[in-house]
Amino acid sequence: MITPPSGVAGVLVTLALLASGSMGERERSLRLPNATYPLFYQLHISSDIHKGQLLFSGNATIDVAIRQSTNEIVLHAKNLTDIQITVHRLAAEGSVIVDDLTHTLHPTAALLIIHPTVNYQAFVEGQQYRLEILYTAIMTSRPAGLYYMDYRDEENNHTVYVAATQCEPTYGRLIFPCYDEPGFKSNFSIKITHGSSHSAISNMPVKEVLAHGDLKTTSFHTTPPISTYLVAFVISDFGSISETYRGITQSIYTSPTSKEKGQVALKNAVRTVAALEDYFGVSYPLPKLDHVALKKNYGAAMENWGLITYKEVNLLKNISSDGYKRKLDMITQNHEIAHQWFGNLVSPEWWTYTWMNEGFATYFSYVITDLIYPNEKMMDMFMTHEADSAYSYNSFFDVHPMSHYVEGEKDIMGVFDIISYKRAACVIKMFHHAFRQKLFVRGISHFLEKYRYSVANELNLFDALQSELQDDEYFSLQPWASRISEIMLSWTHSEWLPILVVTRNYENNTITFSQRSVHMKDELWWIPINFATTQSPNFEDTQVDMFMPPEPQYTVSLEDLKIQVSGRDWIMVNKQHTGFYLVRYDTDNLMAIARQLQTNHSVIHPINRLGLFRDLGPLIEHNEIEQVEVVFELLKYLEFEEDVLTWNQLQDTIDCLTRNLHGTSSQSLFNEFVRRLVGPTFRRVYVEHGVNLAEDGMSHGILEIACSADLPECLEYTRRLAKEHIIDKIYFKDGSDYHAIIDSVLCMGVRYLSDQDFQRIIDMMQEIDRGSVYYDDIIYALRCTQSHRHLLYYLEGLMGENSTHMVLSEFEDLMYLLYIYKSNLASRPVIWQYIERNYKVLCRAPNFMEHFKQLAGFVPRHQRSHFERLRQTIASHMMQEGLNSNQTLIEANSPLVGKKMKITENFQDKFEQQIHKWLLNELPQASSRSDALLSASLSAANGSSRPQGVLKEATRVLRSALRIVDMYR
Repeated sequence: MITPPSGVAGVLVTLALLASGSMGERERSLRLPNATYPLFYQLHISSDIHKGQLLFSGNATIDVAIRQSTNEIVLHAKNLTDIQITVHRLAAEGSVIVDDLTHTLHPTAALLIIHPTVNYQAFVEGQQYRLEILYTAIMTSRPAGLYYMDYRDEENNHTVYVAATQCEPTYGRLIFPCYDEPGFKSNFSIKITHGSSHSAISNMPVKEVLAHGDLKTTSFHTTPPISTYLVAFVISDFGSISETYRGITQSIYTSPTSKEKGQVALKNAVRTVAALEDYFGVSYPLPKLDHVALKKNYGAAMENWGLITYKEVNLLKNISSDGYKRKLDMITQNHEIAHQWFGNLVSPEWWTYTWMNEGFATYFSYVITDLIYPNEKMMDMFMTHEADSAYSYNSFFDVHPMSHYVEGEKDIMGVFDIISYKRAACVIKMFHHAFRQKLFVRGISHFLEKYRYSVANELNLFDALQSELQDDEYFSLQPWASRISEIMLSWTHSEWLPILVVTRNYENNTITFSQRSVHMKDELWWIPINFATTQSPNFEDTQVDMFMPPEPQYTVSLEDLKIQVSGRDWIMVNKQHTGFYLVRYDTDNLMAIARQLQTNHSVIHPINRLGLFRDLGPLIEHNEIEQVEVVFELLKYLEFEEDVLTWNQLQDTIDCLTRNLHGTSSQSLFNEFVRRLVGPTFRRVYVEHGVNLAEDGMSHGILEIACSADLPECLEYTRRLAKEHIIDKIYFKDGSDYHAIIDSVLCMGVRYLSDQDFQRIIDMMQEIDRGSVYYDDIIYALRCTQSHRHLLYYLEGLMGENSTHMVLSEFEDLMYLLYIYKSNLASRPVIWQYIERNYKVLCRAPNFMEHFKQLAGFVPRHQRSHFERLRQTIASHMMQEGLNSNQTLIEANSPLVGKKMKITENFQDKFEQQIHKWLLNELPQASSRSDALLSASLSAANGSSRPQGVLKEATRVLRSALRIVDMYR
């Protein structure tokens, strides 16, 4: 047990736990009452983690002010044991022990309630009390509260144990009794007693270290007011490297042998803190900022004030580390550094406003990094890593407004999601541009200064912005200038994002704006709009020209907007796509934009070119486009498009068109059209520039488009890389950041294997460790083959009754079959053939009924009779064998059969003839499908060392596959 702090008079009073039915066990709010408030914490933790002992003891001495007379003081405590409490009433003349108190634990709400043994208002408004709470607890291996990890010291041949904290969002209560809500900010004086072989670091610099035997007690300077979720300390034997700039010492802490790997992170941290100080005009208030590389951490990093913890893979790197991962890690580090202002200096009043922490840290980490490293194109990375996710967030997830009230621990964890990070970042970006960047930053700076060391809510933020706009000579004259809170609330309290429809009336020179939610929800926004036109193609000035009010429809004249355009001119809104909404134009305006793209696409900003296809994507996907020809007219210019992000955005659109045209007379024509578009860019990026896939990380969309359309150079490129990986065992760089790239390369590289190469890989797999990542890579890649016979052999070998490569469980078999069906269009007739051959085995699986129902959703109408016969055969067999008697096989006439093909079939009915005619006009010398595919496949083998006989065999296999696919159409 820890000895109470010296100087505290009185006798220790142990407070007993009340019996069942006490006041602690009544129904209670999960929120702390506001009757009391913590003024000051003295926290002393003792740990023998250096010996591998997980038990730790604590003394939390808390000075508490009584705001309103009450019969209880309520704190949070969870999984703390051996609790002993002494309560003193503090007064000018000294302190007096209050000895008629006891305490109750409320496990459901994780509350520690101190109250009189006989109920009365023991705590009087205006008084102050000191709670001295002794307790013990056990560290866990999970990064929550005080947790432990270990690493192997190879030099001294022993295991080293390390302890670290993770208090956000509600884990402080696992370390010490506290007011564990962000709105309760207090000063902390922290002491750590630990083994002499280890050292301790915390939020503030070390004040003194006292040795006693084989232990040391490290005391730290008192913190400024902070929320409990930011309290942090680490007990370790780590070494460090440091640099001091502008009076702030920054250090990288690592295991002793890894110190030099922190050099890159240290230099970046020093530059970023200085840049943030300069950008916002608000100084970093602490004398130091530590960055600690841990084997385990909750998430990639945690922004504790003055002591940021990271997973070591996100902080440490060799000088030779590839550029792509280096940029990702830089953003991770700068996100946490930005939190030192957003969340630490000013904290959210409650978790309702988590987005005020995470959204600002996310967005400004990119802004600052882009300013420091202008050649790295960090705002492009924002588009791919943040905005793309924010735009695609859909009903498969728990959608909620940015400002979203929660109470329980699980619900609080739930607000740390795409909405609070990515959507909020996009909304902040929108107003950063709409309100003019410098003015917006001034408003944020005043907000940070006003609420420094305190807490705030969204209205406090909006008021700060309101003051700046009303002081501005231009904005103060705008009709919406006094309604900033109303404008902002329309975004922070809506669940979805708006679609803005821009319809020009070419006769009376007006524009009608219509808005609706992407999910038809009854929501309306104040939408910031700006304009670029043929006669004024200025995309650089992104401040707002007008706000569309929260009305379904709003018409304004071009004269009122001071816009000059002729009938054939184009108008575009949402310059640089800074506004977080989708835009749809009338067909005539889209055609005008297409003409501009074909004449000189560089007139339109690259991000607006990207935005065009992002906005059109849902229309194409849901067959809502008015005239499909306009889509192809917009696509035509792409053979001159060099912007990688635009190509990445296009991938979904081209995939959708490919899927919808599969099996039609337009399929080969469309592939040839795509090859014409993507060929120049693919050759520039992959052939002429020789891009390093692992280091680039942003251009593999080009590769997938090119190979899916059978561009010969792409097939050769991926075939070579796949051969190096699979046959020569020259492995790709490992890591989660590269899994998508590796999969793309291997998938495309095995699309057209010869029988000989396919068999060679199958033979190799007999010798490979089936638990290895290498084995998984090959198994997963082979799903992409376009050969009917190879696919059938693959399915039989992977999942058949006599499987020789069994790596999936019985439950996973059908799930994977469904995945292949969705992802490889060539597999669909093969999979039905496989089911026809193996239904007697497959129907024994417990999940067969559900997955067969899902597969039935993809039955095209021309295969309906075949499906009905197969379904009847399976049903008869299952009845005969008494299988799954408590479930029913989907009926042949169920509306679910073929349901997922309806959009594709409707697309074909509505547009295929128009597309075919357009493609024939555009490609007058178009080759047939078989010849185009065959040519691409054979060209992919150019330069190969394969014998001529293998190429002939490849030709035969491909022709065979094409004939079989045709049979199933």
